[in-house]
Amino acid sequence: GYTQTLKNKHILKSDDLINLLGTIDEFSAAIGVAKADSFDKELIRDIEAVQKKLIEVMGEIAGAKPSVTEACVKTVEGMIDRYSENGFSGFTLSGDNPVSANLNLARTVIRRAERIAVKLNMNGRIRGVTLVYLNRLSDLAYAMAEYSKKEKKHEIPAAVSKSGDELTLELAKEISLAVERRAESLGKKVVVAILDSGAKLMLLHAMKDSYIASVQIAQDKAYTAVALKMPSHIALKESRGGALDGLTPTDNNKLL
Repeated sequence: GYTQTLKNKHILKSDDLINLLGTIDEFSAAIGVAKADSFDKELIRDIEAVQKKLIEVMGEIAGAKPSVTEACVKTVEGMIDRYSENGFSGFTLSGDNPVSANLNLARTVIRRAERIAVKLNMNGRIRGVTLVYLNRLSDLAYAMAEYSKKEKKHEIPAAVSKSGDELTLELAKEISLAVERRAESLGKKVVVAILDSGAKLMLLHAMKDSYIASVQIAQDKAYTAVALKMPSHIALKESRGGALDGLTPTDNNKLL
């Protein structure tokens, strides 16, 4: 029933200080889920900055040197201003998309952390500026959640179509957009080639500054997946001692 901090080697796990540390950690995990679901580079960058700062904040609360300053509060307020250009809309229903929903969840968690911090501050166990910082994080989570409502779900559809293997141009465009958004979040420039089940090219899209060589490579990889009925990375594995062992360049060298 006991644990330790940097300053206290024998503290109850039910202590408000431990409760606050766990709640802040929970908040960081919640915004981390939002970060994983997002395709917005600016939002991803800002969430990661907050997560990194929270490591220092938790260290301070556990007994390390103070890390939260008025400048830290101003930084968060600057983020709030950027994400709430249209102002606050008051009470909101969560669930517009995974990013917004998880940021709203995070908002409730950091509000709980703030309530715990108020009591600790009254007893002189955490600094006032740290309490203010936690308060501003709740407004930031709200502003980010409202901002993220505009972010559409760019998920690759689970089913090709109701009619089975048929691939429509509309669906190919959805898949291409999902791939492009994912590539953007990773800082990559890719070429997307989508073929139907008969290996007919349905869509070819090259992101700006992608490799010229990738235009053909992407088509060959897609052709390989269709022709061998498996992802190209599985075909590579199977060609080295597996079911496709001994496979040599065939089909006009289109297998890749």
